[in-house]
Amino acid sequence: MPILLGCDDAVLDVLACEAGFVRLGSGASVFERSSLPTGLFFVFSGAVRLMSQCLEGRPKVVEIFEPGRMFGEIGVFTGQRYRTWTQAIGSTVLVHVPRGHVLEAVAMDNALSNRMLGAVCARTQRLIDSISSTASGAASVRVASYLLEQLERTVRPDGCIVLPAPKKAIASLLNLTPETLSRVLRTMMEEGVLSVGGRRIHVRNRTQLAQMVVAEAAPVS
Repeated sequence: MPILLGCDDAVLDVLACEAGFVRLGSGASVFERSSLPTGLFFVFSGAVRLMSQCLEGRPKVVEIFEPGRMFGEIGVFTGQRYRTWTQAIGSTVLVHVPRGHVLEAVAMDNALSNRMLGAVCARTQRLIDSISSTASGAASVRVASYLLEQLERTVRPDGCIVLPAPKKAIASLLNLTPETLSRVLRTMMEEGVLSVGGRRIHVRNRTQLAQMVVAEAAPVS
């Protein structure tokens, strides 16, 4: 797990003590709303969606955790019951580290504490950016912003993105209907910006994709 790189053996031993794999089928719950936190979760394979409830009562995808990411840290550090819930996307394997061992490791390793704080701050910033882009932006801008973010996080040089979840979950994340997301992707394909095959997207014109976001953000004179 990237966030654990650089930890001393003693710290890793503390985290590994009583840690274990959790294997889940697609749609299985990791933790439920109002449940008490048991520890920190690392995604080993598959993916997990963090769910919340809209004012209308509909479930909404808030964030998607891919391999190498952690989640559940709010419960670990506050001890409060979860206000969200999580579901596996496809066959998923997690590593669960009991809460007490996480707190002990953080107390031992100041660098690990700083890395976890940085990771939480980065997540908070991404959520703020997501709220800003999905609250009132046009559907095409939301999709373009998301795809650009995915490009920045990928290490592939060919401009290919593999969506971490089905398009229905991505649409919920962007506060769009699945039909609207499909329509936006189809338009981008017709304009030569993308080519799409299932969850695999090839960005053919990154400059044009970025211009969609810049044009929306430009002030009207």
